[in-house]
Amino acid sequence: MMILAGVLAVGVLVILMGYVSSVRAEVGSRSPVLTLRQDVPANTPLTADMVDQSEIPDRWAPDRVLHDVSQLQNKVATADLRAGTFLQEGMVADPPRLQPGQREIAIMINAETGVAGKVEPNDQVDIYATFPGDTQDTQSCAVRVISRARVIDVGKLQAERENDAGAVAETRVVPITFALTPDDSLALTYAESFASKVRLALIGDGEIEVPANDSICQVPSG
Repeated sequence: MMILAGVLAVGVLVILMGYVSSVRAEVGSRSPVLTLRQDVPANTPLTADMVDQSEIPDRWAPDRVLHDVSQLQNKVATADLRAGTFLQEGMVADPPRLQPGQREIAIMINAETGVAGKVEPNDQVDIYATFPGDTQDTQSCAVRVISRARVIDVGKLQAERENDAGAVAETRVVPITFALTPDDSLALTYAESFASKVRLALIGDGEIEVPANDSICQVPSG
């Protein structure tokens, strides 16, 4: 009886292994897919914490499905998306460069002092400027020119030659393009033209408080 039981057990095991192999053959290979954890409104930036990554059979995966969270970098939803949706290529896109009423404006930022190299498209930054005191009536000052400016493009590092008191110096600069309101565009143009230094302050992820545009002195009048 024991021998018969052993033979039956081996037979059952062989049958199960055959069944599993047949199921695997029918299902085929598997690939990772991204599924939304939450509803996402149109034009909302997509981040890794909004999705789950799991594996499903390739034969059941939608066409053009996204496989890795790196594909969400600097992307936004192209339409309102529901939780549980498999993310596909047509559902994500680069953010729109300009919203209605915005202006596109670029300035050169010093690579050493302006956090250039760390700023990427779709980041938000505060823009600061320092103004020298030229007369007894005009103080030196530092001012936050713009709060939460959205970066839409970062150019290539280049050299800029400056003539300072007869000495020629070379500075590394990066052209950075912003999407701004008309008033902020004017403020940035003024700062670039008359400030001795313009700096960027990168805003941390998840920070929602918008600070007031303050200064430690009175900005020179134009």
